[in-house]
Amino acid sequence: MPVEHVHKSQGTVKPEEVSEDLKHNVQWLKDYLGYKETFDLIVREFKIGARNVALIYLDSFVSQTNLTLIMQELFKTPDDQLTHPRLQRLLNRKIPFIEITPETQLDKTADQILAGPAALLVDGISHAIVLDVRKYPDRTPSEPSMERVLRGPKDGFVETLVFNTIMIRRRLRDPNLRIEIHEVGRRSQADVAIMFIKDIANDFFVKQIRDRIKHVDVDALTMSEKALQEWIIRKPWWNPFPNSRFTERPDVAAEHLTEGHVLVMIDTSPNAMILPVTFFSFLQSVEEYHEDVMIGTYLKWVRFLGVALSWFGPPLWYALLASHTVLPDGWQVLIHPAVTEVPVFWQLVGAEIGVDLLRLALTFSPDPLTQSMGFFGAILLGDVAVKAKMIDAQVIVYVALAAVGTFSAPDLDFGMAIRLLRMFLLVTTGLGVLIGFPWIGFGIGIVVPLILLASTDSFGMRYSWPVFPWNGRALGAEFVRKPLNRKVMRPSLTLPHDPTHRRPKPR
Repeated sequence: MPVEHVHKSQGTVKPEEVSEDLKHNVQWLKDYLGYKETFDLIVREFKIGARNVALIYLDSFVSQTNLTLIMQELFKTPDDQLTHPRLQRLLNRKIPFIEITPETQLDKTADQILAGPAALLVDGISHAIVLDVRKYPDRTPSEPSMERVLRGPKDGFVETLVFNTIMIRRRLRDPNLRIEIHEVGRRSQADVAIMFIKDIANDFFVKQIRDRIKHVDVDALTMSEKALQEWIIRKPWWNPFPNSRFTERPDVAAEHLTEGHVLVMIDTSPNAMILPVTFFSFLQSVEEYHEDVMIGTYLKWVRFLGVALSWFGPPLWYALLASHTVLPDGWQVLIHPAVTEVPVFWQLVGAEIGVDLLRLALTFSPDPLTQSMGFFGAILLGDVAVKAKMIDAQVIVYVALAAVGTFSAPDLDFGMAIRLLRMFLLVTTGLGVLIGFPWIGFGIGIVVPLILLASTDSFGMRYSWPVFPWNGRALGAEFVRKPLNRKVMRPSLTLPHDPTHRRPKPR
């Protein structure tokens, strides 16, 4: 008689105990998992001596080599060994190279099968044996394209969570490193890991992040880390400032762990989410710490200049032009456009949209066409538009400099936030020009984001730290690349249990 059930994602399935009746157990799992309806569900029923045995697994997940070795050992087993609790001891002795877990509930056994392990059921035994014979589809670790360095490690996270934790543990052989695993999503049951160093990370942050992950109520996290971020980061949708930073570099992730941050990773994604963060967290790059101190400090200043130019550049130029500001001798040429038939505001808007269209075209173009598409869009169209007097050359130059400044930020989300803030500043400046007060519009476009910045928080910590609340020492460290051998204190932002990087000196 078929077992009637409703899938647990609908919330009405009842826990079903594994019985001693093998046929009942196998039929229940067949009905629950859709046997014969899904091609990769394998159910092998056979005999070991006089006992009926069933092995159930997903063909696309298991290692056939390990499964063959297990089957060879099982067929050598005498009948009298296939009893409880002898079976458990037998498997631990004969198959020591994989994880073996007993399971007493059929619904949880089914969940394990869907996660990759195989389930072994024996007639007359009231529990299933879960054999972890998973073989993950994976790729070779490679340097992340968004976080390249000239000097330093070239490995990066992959889409398999287990391999990513290995890369963290290679760098942190700390017995206090904790990696908690949670299943999120009624249908996806995605593996989400919380990583922290127990005697450094503040319990307040760990508990907040853990509670928010446990309260995620969703069918599936098919968009991986971005979907998870939107569930656990609580901020208004219209706030462009990112409240978490992503990295694909194991060295960056490990360094943040030693500073007291908490990492959140999800299986199928190569990104680690760093929490909590501030505005200045997005202006740090690993490249600075693979260069000499002076060079690293110079790179910091160049990055700050690039981000400032990206945010304020074109709107500031437009405000100077609209207010007829007179610059010192030799500088006036900077605000002297030759093309005025088309309003400068619309030239700037058109150029900004053109840059975004070009970026999208390059992102989604096939690799062989990327170079020619970039040349065609950036050189030919820009040159033709200037010669046709559709747009001024100065507009092209300032928008191009702003676009380059956007990509000087090492975090993509932060760069796009600056991009939106520049458009907002341009629009408010344009409205100010319309009413005859360009500097009022420019000021509003600056003050509103700054108020938003000061009122934003990341898990209870001010996003504008160390400017507000003020911490002069920490702010100075953001502008200077400190020598690593003089780096003594951990950032106070994370409220670490152990505030120093150094071991206490023996008395």
